[in-house]
Amino acid sequence: MQEFIQLLELVLKIFEVGQSPQAFLVLFGLSFARFAAFLQIVPFFGGQVVPAQVKVATATALVIITFPALLAELPPDGGPLPFGAVGFIGMLAKEVFVGFTLGFVASLVFEAVSVAGRIADFQRGSTMGELFAPQLQERVSELGQFKLQLAIVIFLTIGAHRFFISALVRSYEFIPALRFPHIEAGWTPAAEFLTFMTGNVLSIGVQIAVPIVITLLLTDLFFGLINRVAPQVNVFFLSMPVKMWIGIFVLAVMLPVLVERFRYYFDESYRAFEFMIQFFNKMYQ
Repeated sequence: MQEFIQLLELVLKIFEVGQSPQAFLVLFGLSFARFAAFLQIVPFFGGQVVPAQVKVATATALVIITFPALLAELPPDGGPLPFGAVGFIGMLAKEVFVGFTLGFVASLVFEAVSVAGRIADFQRGSTMGELFAPQLQERVSELGQFKLQLAIVIFLTIGAHRFFISALVRSYEFIPALRFPHIEAGWTPAAEFLTFMTGNVLSIGVQIAVPIVITLLLTDLFFGLINRVAPQVNVFFLSMPVKMWIGIFVLAVMLPVLVERFRYYFDESYRAFEFMIQFFNKMYQ
C-alpha cells in the first residue's frame, strides 16, 4: 500500500497536481460513487447487459473528465481534509444517494413506456408472454419490451443521453462532493415531486397505450355483436388472434406519433432531472 501511495504521489507531481495522494483518492472515490450509482440504475446504459467492467470504465472516464473542476474543492494549501474515516463513509453514502436519486428520476420515463406496453398487452390478452428487460432488471410484456427498446434507441439517436450526462457532470457545481448537506426541514417539496413523478408513470403509460386500448375495446364490442347474432360461434377463441394482430397493426400505425411523444417525455424528464439537482443545491446554501 505504501508503494502505491508513493507511486501515486509521483504521478501527481508529474501532472502538476499539488495535492496529497490521500486527498486525491478520497475525491476520486466520492465522485466515482455518484457516477457509478447513476450508471447502475439508468436504462439507457444497458442495465445488466453491459458488463460491470464497462460500467466501471465509463464511470472512471467521467471522473477523469470532471476531476480538474473538482480540484477546487480540495484545501488550497494541500492540507488535510476536514473529515475522517467516519465522515468519508457518510460522504460516500451521500454521493451514492445523489447518484441513485438522479438515476431514478431519469429512468421513470422508461418505466412509463414499459407500463404502456403492459396495458396494451393486457387488452390484447397476451400477458402470459413476458420477456426479461435487462435495462430495467425486471420482466416486461411483449409490447412493453418493444416500446422500451424503441424508446432507448430514440433516446440515444437524438442525443438525449448527452444532456443528462452533461447535467450530471455539472451537478458538482451545485452538489459539492466534499461537503455534507444541511439536513433541515423542507423535504416536503422534493417528496411531493418524487411522488408526483412516480404517479405519472401510470398516467403516461395509459396515455401512450390509449389508441391500442380503444381500438381493442371496439374490437371486443364487434365480437360481442357477433356473439349476439350467432351464439354458436366461439368468439373468445376467434377474437384472440385477431386482437393480437390488430394491436400490432395499431402500434405500427402510431409509430410516428409515438416517436414525437417520446421526445416530449424525454424533455419533461430532463426538466425533472434539473429540478432535483437544484433542490439538492438548496441544502448547501
